[in-house]
Amino acid sequence: MEDYKVSVIVAAYNIQDYIVKCLESISNQTYKNLEVIVVDDGSSDNTGKLADEFAKNDNRFIVIHKENGGVSSARNTGIDVASGDFIGFVDGDDTIEADMYEMLVNNAIKYDADISHCGYKVVEKDREILFYDTKQIMIQDRKKGLVDLFEGTMIEPSLCNKIFKRSIVGDIRLDESIKINEDLYFNVLLFDKANRSVFEDKAKYNYMKRENSATTSSLNNIRRVTDPRKVYKMIRELFRNDIDILPFAEKMDIGRNINIYNLLTLEKDNLFLKLRREVRDYIKLKYRNVKDNRFIDKKMRYMMFGILYLPHIYSLIYKVYFYKKYMN
Repeated sequence: MEDYKVSVIVAAYNIQDYIVKCLESISNQTYKNLEVIVVDDGSSDNTGKLADEFAKNDNRFIVIHKENGGVSSARNTGIDVASGDFIGFVDGDDTIEADMYEMLVNNAIKYDADISHCGYKVVEKDREILFYDTKQIMIQDRKKGLVDLFEGTMIEPSLCNKIFKRSIVGDIRLDESIKINEDLYFNVLLFDKANRSVFEDKAKYNYMKRENSATTSSLNNIRRVTDPRKVYKMIRELFRNDIDILPFAEKMDIGRNINIYNLLTLEKDNLFLKLRREVRDYIKLKYRNVKDNRFIDKKMRYMMFGILYLPHIYSLIYKVYFYKKYMN
């Protein structure tokens, strides 16, 4: 069944060592009815040239060259010209399994879903980490899709392991002022519109973990704190009058701010001391009302208590935990 076209948007910036392998993995899909829009976001290396050469041999590929504006700008450019029944995204330094789009489209049609998504794996130099490849199929209505997205345990907030009906994307675009967690907010807007989503937990998307990539770099700029906090605030505001969804959005907000505080405890730069105090003050504000949210579990309450009333002991415990888990 290939009656439905999938527009695949590939954002690419200075990834000349990876772009061809990425495009090959898309070209080799068992599902052939694809429109592949490669957006060269002002690359200064050979990324754009390599994409142009690849497109000459596969007429399903088109390449757009634009001034550098960031990944959201590149994706929005692709959305603006997409003509498919479904829209998907692939980062230009990742790859996908040969049957990913076949599986996603078949599930979308079978279950009449607005969003179809799958599991993924992180590929490092010497190992692959599956998330989670349980093979289970999960049907989500609007509420369950949003809650699963907020929980972030099984459902990945990336755009790249999903296809979206073009009809629900409509005029929604990524916020180009946000550089970190922009995909989470875009996902939230689309899951909020989706009547039904289907998730099949087979690891079909391959995140290629590279040194010096955005996913491996340390907390080295202020935006890695301020942008996510801005997104969490936007999500809370979006659901401020929705009594079914707001408690889960609040829980996510608190949990993510705790994670940010934890990362800030590892930073020695004085630039981050003020931010850590701001995050701590925010957690203090939320702690006053935490009893009203029955979805806040004991572990999160204990962590909030430790941050507020035993900050030095809490920071020491977290540093020991972090270095044992990630540095050995």
